[in-house]
Amino acid sequence: MRTGALLLLLSLYACTPSPRAPLMVGTVPWAGSEPLFLAREQGLYPPEHLRLVEYLDSADMIRAFRNGAIDAVALTLEEALRLDALGLEPQVVLVLDSSHGADCVVARPEVKTLAELKGRRVALENMALGLYMLSRALERAGLQAEDVRRVPARLDSHEEVYRRGEVDAVVTFEPKCQQLVDAGAHVLFDSSLIPGEILDVLVVRKRYRDAHPERIDVLLRGWFAALDYQKAHPDEAVKRMAPRLGLEARRFGEALAGVHLLDAREQHEQLTGNPPRLLETLQRLRAVMVKDGLLPSRPREDSLLLDASSLLRVSP
Repeated sequence: MRTGALLLLLSLYACTPSPRAPLMVGTVPWAGSEPLFLAREQGLYPPEHLRLVEYLDSADMIRAFRNGAIDAVALTLEEALRLDALGLEPQVVLVLDSSHGADCVVARPEVKTLAELKGRRVALENMALGLYMLSRALERAGLQAEDVRRVPARLDSHEEVYRRGEVDAVVTFEPKCQQLVDAGAHVLFDSSLIPGEILDVLVVRKRYRDAHPERIDVLLRGWFAALDYQKAHPDEAVKRMAPRLGLEARRFGEALAGVHLLDAREQHEQLTGNPPRLLETLQRLRAVMVKDGLLPSRPREDSLLLDASSLLRVSP
């Protein structure tokens, strides 16, 4: 009798669908990602549907995505191409922002020009963005990658290695750019000199997207709602977003000034245009990265990276 009851309970348990896992979204400290946290603060990301996971370093975040600990990441387009090259099937569902000065190469006062980086020690994350920024800066000075001594450094150590005198220059992004300038560095090169090349995107693993498209919709709705709030209450939004990055509101506003956050109209241009503007950027970026040895040269259909289905549901 007891055995029969136990078997019945087990069969009922087996037929009960398991709860759907929330979408885990990885981020690193970056002004352009803060509207995601503003949306969470406003209660737009119920934890049973979506959770933001904060990493101090891009390498840790990418490793978590590769290992399956998270299924979505806010990262640069360069890194999305690297994930694609690894066969991880990333799907770009949103373009968060375009960097117009918020990514930088800073140097000690005695290093007055990019050409003077020759033979110098340059700290950077060993990630596609840092390598790409350094490559574009050196190209501008007529230098090659082998002309500088690259020093791998985690994002959270950039200010420390500079202050200790271990490097002559640092490739980084806000708020680290401001912090290094405060420490005595000056900007040699920034993303305003390569407009449209440094984009941050939201990437979701294809398998998760196929299984839980409604979670992606929650993610996008929260993003657009946060942008609407920021537009209607700019000063209040800055005050609410600044503390997470350890900045005063004024300094956070300065960091955010180097970032253009894309609205719904621009999202459609990027992901649904004919052709999508992002496809043209991907093809140009891939060519540069292949040339610099940052990507394999095997052919790839870049349109497979773009997924506008959630955007079309949320913002037709």
